[in-house]
Amino acid sequence: MSSTSITKHWEAELAALKGNNAKLTAALLESTANVKQWKQQLAAYQDEAERLHRRVTELECVSGQTAGVKTQKTELNQTIEELEAELKAREEELENLKEEVEKASQLQTQKDSLAQKLQETERRNAELESQLQDLEQRLETGQLESESFRKSLRSLLELLDGKIFELSELRDSLAKLMEDDSS
Repeated sequence: MSSTSITKHWEAELAALKGNNAKLTAALLESTANVKQWKQQLAAYQDEAERLHRRVTELECVSGQTAGVKTQKTELNQTIEELEAELKAREEELENLKEEVEKASQLQTQKDSLAQKLQETERRNAELESQLQDLEQRLETGQLESESFRKSLRSLLELLDGKIFELSELRDSLAKLMEDDSS
């Protein structure tokens, strides 16, 4: 896998995480607004439940054990039970929202980690590319130096061949001269 494809892969991962993060942030803001509204409703339900409890107590004190009071008390108790069930449902939903917020936080941490890895990968790629360029330059310089050395050797060999030929001719001339002197 080339360094560019690795970088593109990490950039795609980062973009996907940014998109997920934006969605989770929007959901979190909406959830926070809902939680505020539910808390207000919950306070109103609690106030209503307390008022109804007080009313039940007042009705029991005023009218004793009449059938009308019993019916009204039953209705009030049923209303209280409904309000308590609604309260429990809101508390469960609040817990779910807290879990979503935690997940969003974990995704943000993961996104930050991937962004750091991407930066490290890009830095390492830059270092490797720099090393590659340096090695290519050194190879080219070495090849040029090697070619120059070969040319120098060829010139030296040609010069030596010329000198050897001259020395050989000089030897032959001296040998001939010696022969002529002996005769």
